[in-house]
Amino acid sequence: MKLFSLLLGTVLLAGHATIAQTAAPAGPPVVLTAVPAAPTGIREKMARADSTLAEPMQQARRTLSQARKRYVAGLPGGTQCLVMVRILASDTSFRQVQARVIGWHNGAVQALISPALTAATTDLRPVSFPEAAVLDWTFLAANGREEGNFVGKYLDTARQLEDMPFR
Repeated sequence: MKLFSLLLGTVLLAGHATIAQTAAPAGPPVVLTAVPAAPTGIREKMARADSTLAEPMQQARRTLSQARKRYVAGLPGGTQCLVMVRILASDTSFRQVQARVIGWHNGAVQALISPALTAATTDLRPVSFPEAAVLDWTFLAANGREEGNFVGKYLDTARQLEDMPFR
C-alpha cells in the first residue's frame, strides 16, 4: 500500500474524542478533543492517526500559544486564522477539517466550519471548542502566503513522495 494512501486513510477514517459540544442532526458539528473520551469505535483509529501525525502535531501544539497571542493582538488585514480540528463523522469515524477562527477567549476557540464538511445543511454557524481540540493552525494571508499548517505540509510531502516514480 502506498505511503500517502495509508496516512490519509488513517487520518480520514479515524476519530478523536472528548466531545466538546453536542450536535443536533442539522446543528453544529461535534468537535472531538481527547482519545480516552472518544466513542469506543473511534479510539483505536484516533490513536493510529495521532501516531502517524505525531511530529507535525507536536510542532503545531508547541507554537499554538504564539499563534493565539498573534490572533488576539490582531492579524494584518485580509489574513485569516484557520485551525484544524476533528469532528465526529459517525459512531466509528471522524474527519479532520479546517475551521476559520472568529474568536479566541479564555482557552476556548469560536470558529466557522463549512456545512459542506459536515452533515449540517444550514449556513455557516459558529461552533465553540476548547483550545485542546486544535491539532494544527494556519495564518493565511490574502496573497496566499501561509504560516503554520504543519500537518497539511506533512500530508502534502507524503502525497508528493507517493507520486514520485521509482528509478
